[in-house]
Amino acid sequence: MFILTQNEHLDFCANMDLENKINKKTIEEIFENNSNKILPIFFEMQSTFLSGIYKRYGDLEGGQIVIYFARNLHLKVMRKREEDLDFDLSLDKFWYNHQNTIQDKLKIISVSRFTGLPKETTRRKIIQLTKLKHLKKSNKNNLYWEPSSQAKDTYTQIIKEQIKSLSKFLFEQSKLLNIDVPFSKFYKEIEKNYCFYWYHYLTTQLDFMKYWQRKTNDLEILLIGLQSLIQSLNYFKQNNIKHNVSKKYPDISATSVSEVTGIPRATCIRKLERLSKAKFIRKDPFNKRYNLVNQKNNNDYLNHPLTNVQGTAGQFAEFSSIIYRAVLR
Repeated sequence: MFILTQNEHLDFCANMDLENKINKKTIEEIFENNSNKILPIFFEMQSTFLSGIYKRYGDLEGGQIVIYFARNLHLKVMRKREEDLDFDLSLDKFWYNHQNTIQDKLKIISVSRFTGLPKETTRRKIIQLTKLKHLKKSNKNNLYWEPSSQAKDTYTQIIKEQIKSLSKFLFEQSKLLNIDVPFSKFYKEIEKNYCFYWYHYLTTQLDFMKYWQRKTNDLEILLIGLQSLIQSLNYFKQNNIKHNVSKKYPDISATSVSEVTGIPRATCIRKLERLSKAKFIRKDPFNKRYNLVNQKNNNDYLNHPLTNVQGTAGQFAEFSSIIYRAVLR
């Protein structure tokens, strides 16, 4: 019969306690029960990510496709550690790894299935992305992702901004889990093992985009609507308001949304009007600015259709758990 020493028993209990803190189910519960604290940071992270995609690729559907190719590249690089346990997966080494990795052949149907985009839309977007040189074709007509070497500095800058935004979210969420890990440790861990984490991160982001693509059929609507949501959530958080919505709603304009997202102002106006007619947001008849409104219950913004806490929490809980295990090992 195997008997644990007192120290071994204490270590075992501590590990079990830690495991209970950082498993997917616990993180989902923490996210949902503290959504008034965590949602502003979460949606700012998503706004940064989606806006970056739009500004780089000109539309979110095309960006989805590029992300799918990038995700598969990160997986190929990551698997090199199966042959060499010391293989460098860092952001600093990514450009070299990227240029020395043979990418898998991908069919339009597989891209369509994974992104949730219709096959014809996928085919049309791939043609556009190839013309713009975001995707390239080999001599055998195989498609692959290869950013130009001129884009290296811009790419690295964008990724560092995304790592910063992600680390902020993980740090704030960790405080709710009673985990004592500094922001810098999250940032350094992700940067050091970049391809590993970015494969999981892009997989999670693709799931998030696919989920909202099904719900809205227009990811630009989501990105534009998020700007109103972020303004309101930050207002409630700063004023320590949980469920009581003040009549003085923080508002946004088409111009400010365009500046943040990169989406043309005319498009922002048109889609803000669509959100207003659907009663997801409200247009002030005097100043023509927009603010958050919930048709079913004006006193419960956490149940707003654009918030959808339950649909959001599960998307990132598993990814968060992966990183927490790494920084706490």
